[in-house]
Amino acid sequence: MARLAKLQKTVRDHGLDALLITHLPNIHYLIGYSGSNGILIVPAQGKPHFFTDFRYKAQVKLEVAGAKITIVDRERTLLDAIVDKQLFMDFDAVGFEESRIPFWMHDFLRKKFRHLKLVAKKEMVESMTMIKTDDEISMIQKAAEIGDMVFDKVIQMIKPGMSEREISAEISYYSKKMGGDGDAFEVIVASGERSALPHGTASEKKVKKGEMITLDFGVRYRGFNSDMTRTVALGKVSTELQKMYDVVRVAQQRAIDKARPGMNGRELDNVARDYITLHGYGSKFGHGTGHGLGIEVHEIPVIAQRGERFTLEPYQVFTIEPGIYIEGLGGVRIEDDVIMRKDNVEVINKSPKELIVL
Repeated sequence: MARLAKLQKTVRDHGLDALLITHLPNIHYLIGYSGSNGILIVPAQGKPHFFTDFRYKAQVKLEVAGAKITIVDRERTLLDAIVDKQLFMDFDAVGFEESRIPFWMHDFLRKKFRHLKLVAKKEMVESMTMIKTDDEISMIQKAAEIGDMVFDKVIQMIKPGMSEREISAEISYYSKKMGGDGDAFEVIVASGERSALPHGTASEKKVKKGEMITLDFGVRYRGFNSDMTRTVALGKVSTELQKMYDVVRVAQQRAIDKARPGMNGRELDNVARDYITLHGYGSKFGHGTGHGLGIEVHEIPVIAQRGERFTLEPYQVFTIEPGIYIEGLGGVRIEDDVIMRKDNVEVINKSPKELIVL
C-alpha cells in the first residue's frame, strides 16, 4: 500500500489523472501479482484498478493487495474491459510507460478515448524500485547467498568432456534445490573461444583443458534476483588469458573501492574502463560496467558511458562486472552484486575472485 500511495503522489506531481501500467514486473512490485497478463490503472486519487483474465481468478485473491480487481471474460480483451468500465471518461491526462506499451495499445486507447491526452512517462515506477528497502535487500542477499552455494557446488563437478549445456543444467538444478525459485535469466556458460561472447548461452560444446569458462547466472528468490559472473580455468591457461584475467580482476576491484554516493553511472564506469584501457584492452570491453538489480535483472541505475544521468545513492543495488573479450581467443568477466551504503559499497557475493583452476 505504501508503494501505491507513493506512486499516486508522483502521478499528482506530474499533473496526471492516472498512470496506465502494463509492464508486469512493475505491476508485481506495486500489488503483488505474479501472473502473465494484466493491466493496472493507478489514479491520482482513489483505489487503483487491476484487470486480468479468468486464468488468474483464484490467484489474484491470494496475491493482489490494494487494488480493485476485474476478471475479464475469455471473449473479451483487457482493453475491452477498460473501455466498458469507462474509467478514463472523466480524466484529461493519463500517463503510460513510454518504453513498455506497444504501439497497437496506444493506438487503441487514442481512438477509444479521443478526448484524452496520453502522456509518455519514463521510469516513474522504476525510479521507485531503484531505491531498495531493507526487506528487499534481504531478498537479494538471500538470492546471492544461494548463488554462491550453487557456484561452489558446480565448480566441483566440471570436468573435461562435459558440455556447456550440462553445466548450465546443473546450475539450474542446484539453484532450485538450494532454495531458489528458479533462474533469474537464461544461464550463460561459455568456454574457450566462446567465452569471448558476453552473452554466450550454453551450447553443446564440450569444455576442455586450457580453456577459460565463464559462468554467468542468477537466482530468483521471492520476486528478487541475484546476478553473478565468475570465470574459471580448466587446467593451465595461456599467458594472455591469465593477463586478461588479472586486468579484469583489478579493474573490478578498483570500481568496487571507488564507488561512492554522489557519483554518476558514467563516472563509475570510467574507473573500470580506464584501467582496462591503460592495459591495452579498451576496445575489447564493449558493454557497461554494471546495472541496477532487483525485481528485474536489469534495472536502473545504468553503470555505463550512457549512465551520466543516474546518480548513485544509498540503498541502490547494482552489479559491477567489467570484462575483456577477444574473438578467437576467449573472454573474462567478473561480476558482483553490491549495495550502495552511506560511504561505500557492500559486496553481497562471497565467492572467491582469485582465478580458480579446476
